[in-house]
Amino acid sequence: MAKRGRPSRAVASKRALKGVDLAAIDPLEVLRSIAADTSAPANARLQAARTLLAHGGRDEEEGDQTELDAVSQRALRILQGGRK
Repeated sequence: MAKRGRPSRAVASKRALKGVDLAAIDPLEVLRSIAADTSAPANARLQAARTLLAHGGRDEEEGDQTELDAVSQRALRILQGGRK
């Protein structure tokens, strides 16, 4: 008999991200959209704004961007389901 109820976070995330190219997602753009979304909870907007301020709030246009800061690395790791 199948387990009933709510799916685990891992299963729900896998379903939600199915077909999404995680390499094409810009973590800073995600943070900018959260910070600008007036319908988002105030705490989420505040944390997004703080993270953007800590990062400098802008993309680095020059370079190959192989050196990601800790926030970007963590965001990418989370988006990839915790895999390194």
